[in-house]
Amino acid sequence: MTPKKDDKPSMFKSLLSQARSKDKEPQEEFTQEAAQPEGTLSDTVEHRKPGRPRGRRSNPDYTQISAYIPLDLLLEVQSELLNERKSKRQRRSTDVSSLVEQLLQKWVNERNTQE
Repeated sequence: MTPKKDDKPSMFKSLLSQARSKDKEPQEEFTQEAAQPEGTLSDTVEHRKPGRPRGRRSNPDYTQISAYIPLDLLLEVQSELLNERKSKRQRRSTDVSSLVEQLLQKWVNERNTQE
């Protein structure tokens, strides 16, 4: 098959020629200092407004781990934590992560006192 000859130029051909002409023009190089606004990220982090505290996910003092526990045990623990929350009429209850942290801290403290 031979390509069809048409009198009007192709839309893609004109776009290609525009792109090629832009490549030939010298481009300004921006320095890192000129590209950044005056207030850098480190300035804004230090002068943070009071508000919601940082979560564990964004706190560098915490790390995420995985543990395999039986599903029935997890569901029972979550149920007990929910019942405790309801009985104490708390807005925020202890979550599984906080419970595991408390239990591990207690275990470490007991081991340190035995030594």
